[in-house]
Amino acid sequence: MKLPYRVAFGACIFVSTAAVTPDMLPLNKGIYVPAGKACKGASNADMVNYWGGKSAIGVAQATCTIKKLSRKGKAFTITDECRDLQSGDLIEGGPTLLTINDPSNFRMNGTTYRYCGPKVQF
Repeated sequence: MKLPYRVAFGACIFVSTAAVTPDMLPLNKGIYVPAGKACKGASNADMVNYWGGKSAIGVAQATCTIKKLSRKGKAFTITDECRDLQSGDLIEGGPTLLTINDPSNFRMNGTTYRYCGPKVQF
């Protein structure tokens, strides 16, 4: 059975966008370190990450998902749920304020972070 052009085109658009989750934060996907720290050889304690979609700012030993987000200009308040990668246990946390100046730089908990690229640099 051949579908009319409009139906087939609409179905293609639906299929191609159904699995895509828009990024909730206007940041580059990848690894960030505190400004002034070298990307190459940065310790797990210094690195944070953002992987796009509903992911929150994560750390080496946890994965975090944004549950609630509000924005006022460059200030983003996120409430996330984090789980320990090894045990799967829920990690307690409260709302976090991010100030995002551009896709490569943000400030969180008194520290300014800069983008290092899509993967860890050893």
